[in-house]
Amino acid sequence: MRCDLIQNAESPDVALQTAAASLREREVPRSDAPTLIVTVDTEEDGAWDGAFRAHGNTVRNLRGLRRFQDCCGRYGVRPTHLVDTPVLADDAAVEMLGDFQDTGRCEVGAHLHPWCAPPLEESPDAKTSFMCNLPERLQREKLTRLTDEVERRFGRRPTSFRAGRYGLDAAGARILGELGYVVDSSVISFLDYSARGGPDFRRAPYQPYRIGGADLLVEDAAGTVLEVPISVGFSRPGFRRAQRIREWAEAPVLRPLRLVGILDRLNLVRRIKLSPEQADAKRMCRLVDAYLAEGARCVVMMLHSVSLVAGCSPYVADAPALERLYDDLIATWEHCLSVRGMTTRTLTEFATEQLQTTR
Repeated sequence: MRCDLIQNAESPDVALQTAAASLREREVPRSDAPTLIVTVDTEEDGAWDGAFRAHGNTVRNLRGLRRFQDCCGRYGVRPTHLVDTPVLADDAAVEMLGDFQDTGRCEVGAHLHPWCAPPLEESPDAKTSFMCNLPERLQREKLTRLTDEVERRFGRRPTSFRAGRYGLDAAGARILGELGYVVDSSVISFLDYSARGGPDFRRAPYQPYRIGGADLLVEDAAGTVLEVPISVGFSRPGFRRAQRIREWAEAPVLRPLRLVGILDRLNLVRRIKLSPEQADAKRMCRLVDAYLAEGARCVVMMLHSVSLVAGCSPYVADAPALERLYDDLIATWEHCLSVRGMTTRTLTEFATEQLQTTR
């Protein structure tokens, strides 16, 4: 599935104007209410087994998307599906997702798994599975080909992105801007993947900020790409203070005391991810309330397409687990939209409004 490198990528200003025009065409009402954004890493089967397969990937898990989209439709949620190379290679997947996008039920963005995205020059392993560990030249070639292929297959150039395994760095962010992306959602605040060879996001902002400078974790006022981090936080406001306490409790000298577990049970520094894969509805609603108390403009829920079919991910081992995931998903959406009066947007819709407002 080769795709030639683009020669004349859209400028960031043109990309923003295009995204804004698309937003106007859909006539999504402006609102000052905080926004719920639902994102799905829409990807191949078996991405959890650590094999990092370059070829022979299947996407049978995508059969779960129709039920998910029906559920989204009942609550007025239009998710952002971030698709990777194996999805783009499957005609049935492209037809289904293309129909969802063309009928206004979702946005299709891009998702890079380096180990199966051409050109396949690196040796696929745990380290190179993080895009940020690749040379800038190779990052650019993979991102360019992926972007071109999304445009070829879906008829629209993608403007939203998430790196597989959250492996974005400052070089990748600059490339996204060059390719015309409006928004990235790779940063996952308060978490540290450096022990696995990945990025350390412990000091990253947890609310949207512009990127494009020398440090991905520092706002760049001139940046043309809005970083919209995946929502991770704590069960009560004061996230930075809670993070400092947690890091203190995690110090090697204190580990025998198991202070983190004690503090979690006391609900003092319990870290929560806005994902039905890793938190139940009660915790996710607490996280949403804490975000809103912190003055957040949005919250970003994320999950994987493989978790929408029983037995395809470690988070959803069987049919009862799948039903629990949907129960938690729906309860959280109802809390956001009905109880807290939030609105809902796709990634690009939210980012376009924010970038226009702050220009």
